[in-house]
Amino acid sequence: MLPVFLSFVALSFKEGYVQYHTVLKAFGTLPDPVSGKSKRLKVSAGFNKDGKFYFHIRVPVRSFKSGNTTRDRDVAKILGYPEHKYIYFSLLAYPKDAIDRVLNSDSGTVKVRARLRVKGKAKTYTWKVEYRWLSENLLELKTSRHVKFTDFGIKPPTLFGFVKRAPDDVVVSGRIVLEVRR
Repeated sequence: MLPVFLSFVALSFKEGYVQYHTVLKAFGTLPDPVSGKSKRLKVSAGFNKDGKFYFHIRVPVRSFKSGNTTRDRDVAKILGYPEHKYIYFSLLAYPKDAIDRVLNSDSGTVKVRARLRVKGKAKTYTWKVEYRWLSENLLELKTSRHVKFTDFGIKPPTLFGFVKRAPDDVVVSGRIVLEVRR
């Protein structure tokens, strides 16, 4: 019954962002938090004919803004630009009852498996996705996850050569709002 119902559900991307956060550290100085955000997302989401939900995000590497243009250029270079122009996020698997839970409750959490591809290297993670209905037709999805630069063949960034360095850990988070027409 659910796959037939889902054929009448249409989804479209309304707004959202993906961001990163790390902290540069140096001996004897205060930590220097570094964050960048991109709102230039290409999101495709919907249901296949068999009722399976698909969800993909493509983020232009050069779209991350931190408030420091030099740092933004450096981040794009670290992420492999110009050879690698995008970061990709693709949903791989979710619990069988996840769609029913999301469609029939005001808010909650679903654990999913998704692939993150950065600089041409892919890594699969379990992501905890929080969902919340903002209105009858607007669904908000939020997630956050610690990943390692080295998982993607990236040397953790430094500032001034070796004086300030970032740990291998970086937090990747995002917020997506989908319009759901039932």
